[in-house]
Amino acid sequence: MAKKDEKNEEEREVHTLKKEEIENQNKIIKAVFIISIAVIVLFAISSLIFSGMNKFDYKGIKFQTEKVGSITFYDTLTLANSSTGEPFGFRIRTKPSDLKGIPFENVEGLRLMKVNIISSENHTFNCGFGAMPITNLQILFSNMGTSLIQDKNSTCDPEGKYNYFTLKYGNETAIREVGNSCYDIVIKGNDNECEILPATEKLMVELYARYLKIQN
Repeated sequence: MAKKDEKNEEEREVHTLKKEEIENQNKIIKAVFIISIAVIVLFAISSLIFSGMNKFDYKGIKFQTEKVGSITFYDTLTLANSSTGEPFGFRIRTKPSDLKGIPFENVEGLRLMKVNIISSENHTFNCGFGAMPITNLQILFSNMGTSLIQDKNSTCDPEGKYNYFTLKYGNETAIREVGNSCYDIVIKGNDNECEILPATEKLMVELYARYLKIQN
């Protein structure tokens, strides 16, 4: 009888140990599951935050960052239809949120015109970028079915028959209205170092925003 009791006691101990072992295993499984869910949620939240940080909006134009080597570009996600019906966009170097801080006098009065002329004071305005800023503007005007002509001998038309832009240096990057459809693109700096890209890219996004409004 004593031996039987001892055997029953041993069986109860083994059963208790197995039960505790199963409970411990279940706790471990639950902990691993909870940690896995937490990691997935954190990853999803981080991805959303990172994605949001890489996207910008300027007057309804959506931009997304694109890294090319060490250079960061901002590509338009909001595309327009060109004069030939093909969708087009462009890329800029200046952060869209920084463009918002560049003054543009009477920006609401800026009109899209078939003929646009750009001239400059007696400076190169290369600033390390060569002809790229003007070329980018010309491509944009062309896609919109208009033209941008470089003409140093032209002047502002009093009747505003065309948009007339003048590149000039100043103490602050801004676009100033100086006449009927005439603007000074004021660039902070000099021929060695200047803010020609922010100035010309400010004009680009404002023109593009108006073009999108006409299409919609």
